[in-house]
Amino acid sequence: MAQDMPATPRRTAEERAMKQTEMLVRDLGIRDSLTRDTIYRVHLRYTRSREKVTTRSEAIECMNRLLAELKGILTKSQYERLQAIPLRHGARAPHAGRDTVSQTATPPAP
Repeated sequence: MAQDMPATPRRTAEERAMKQTEMLVRDLGIRDSLTRDTIYRVHLRYTRSREKVTTRSEAIECMNRLLAELKGILTKSQYERLQAIPLRHGARAPHAGRDTVSQTATPPAP
């Protein structure tokens, strides 16, 4: 049955960056348009670089760079709230107090 379903069109880097930005702005209650635009540009750069990644370790490095950049943009309380938000797409959230994504994290069983 799943084989009969049409493939969903893949989002562009711009669309994915916009969606990520919208979720982050909503989850953290960001109202400043300059901050919002900066976060979008960071997400866009991350999304484009993520398309070139071929290994899990490269993907984790890319995510850690994104988090480091966001840490410089967000206030301390916003960044702490970001750390408390579970990662999407079934990945586990980083351990409390850590600023990096664990390389040993495994996705949950289907």
